[in-house]
Amino acid sequence: MLGNTLVLPLSSGNVTLVKINQDAYSSEYALRTSTIVWTAKIRHSKVKNRLGQMSDRHNFEVVKTTLATDTVPEFDEKFFFVDERKPGDTDVVLADGIADLMIASTNAFLASLVQWES
Repeated sequence: MLGNTLVLPLSSGNVTLVKINQDAYSSEYALRTSTIVWTAKIRHSKVKNRLGQMSDRHNFEVVKTTLATDTVPEFDEKFFFVDERKPGDTDVVLADGIADLMIASTNAFLASLVQWES
């Protein structure tokens, strides 16, 4: 089980969110500062895959809400990923490879994505 805090290791410094809710198969973490609200949600469910077979679905989502100022309206920045697999499968090789791709070469893949490259 994950702990009562979740640390996001950002290049600008760590952001530590505190668990504010936990249900049977989900958790929510949050941190509010004077300028930003951070939320993270972890959800688990069972779904049918494209072949009609049951799969375990794991979803992790982080939302950074920058609060409005006199000159800038409030806006959200969201990042999430979904991992679907056979029930009970614990192999993380594919997820690890994608995470490595995202951060390799000083985030070059992510930088290309936000520049609309495909």
